[in-house]
Amino acid sequence: MSRKICQRSEIYGRRLVLLICLSIFVASSSSCASLHKKFVRKKKEKNQEQAFIPVLDPVDYPAARVSPEERYRYNYSLWKVWQRDLVQKIDSKGSDKNQRYLVGQIIVQLEEMKKWLNDTKKQELSDMIAAWRGVLVLYDQPAALRSSFTVKRKVESAAEDVRAKFNPEAAKGFLVSP
Repeated sequence: MSRKICQRSEIYGRRLVLLICLSIFVASSSSCASLHKKFVRKKKEKNQEQAFIPVLDPVDYPAARVSPEERYRYNYSLWKVWQRDLVQKIDSKGSDKNQRYLVGQIIVQLEEMKKWLNDTKKQELSDMIAAWRGVLVLYDQPAALRSSFTVKRKVESAAEDVRAKFNPEAAKGFLVSP
């Protein structure tokens, strides 16, 4: 009896395989154009029309006019940010390399501010830049021998001088175009 069951299952298996093969053959031979189009790439057309792109004449726009007051105010605000960051780094005992960088950026901003001042104020600001360079010289000493209190005091003293004499409101009358 078990032999008959095995024979029947083999027959059903063969019929199932034959039915699947027959259905695949019928599906592929029946010219279903949409199914065929779905899986076959179209060839590129050789005669594609190139879109005509005209060459336009470039338009020269005038340079943006920034008044000396705006430029000076911008450099002054950057100076204030760098100075505040330096004081914070001194208080938090930040790295010497970072503090040197901040002093360098302060000097850069003061140099930029100097471009917009007349000759008498340029000399005063040059003296203050020399004071900031003196702060930079303090960083040549090893950190163990340098007092952070002394550095902070010199930084705050130099900053007060700049704030008092070179804030944008006080320097308004001394601004010129470079």
